[in-house]
This record gives sequence, C-alpha cells and structure tokens, in this order.
Amino acid sequence: MSADGQPIYGTVTEQTNRIMQAIRDVLQRAGSTMEDVVRVQVWLSSMDNFAEFNAAYRDEFPQGFPARSVTTSQLAFGLDVEIEVQAVCRTGTPHE
Repeated sequence: MSADGQPIYGTVTEQTNRIMQAIRDVLQRAGSTMEDVVRVQVWLSSMDNFAEFNAAYRDEFPQGFPARSVTTSQLAFGLDVEIEVQAVCRTGTPHE
C-alpha cells in the first residue's frame, strides 16, 4: 500500500521496488536502514513471479539477504507482491 493507503499496482518489479521504497522510508523514520533488517516475509500471488521478484529484491540487499520466507497467496486488491520486514531499531534514536 502507498503512504496514502492505496494499492501499488504495476509489474512485479514495480510493485517490489515501490514496496521496498516504502519500507526504506519507514526504517529511516525509525533511525534504521535496510542493513538493520533481520527477517523478511514475502507473499507472491504465484511462484511464477519469483524470478522477477527476486531480481528486484536482490538489489535491495547487496550486503547479503536477511532470513527470508516466500510463500504464495491470493493477495488483497489483486496485487502480486506483499512484503513484511522485521528490523533492529537502534536505541536512542528519534522516532517520528
């Protein structure tokens, strides 16, 4: 979902890139970065989308992938990708 709560449509690559940007934005507000991500859960509408998803995802973690699970599901709004992350939040950082 976008910052205003709207579904993010487009190709699997476009959806992945937009979702990852939204995740980067949230992490930044919490004083963290993608390097602080320790676990990722991914839902794809079909495993046929895995190669395209993985190519976009790979660019987000040049230092190596955190622990990750990928599964398939019928996603809300007819989307192809949903991503949830868990990250370390550094103490003593401001939160908005």
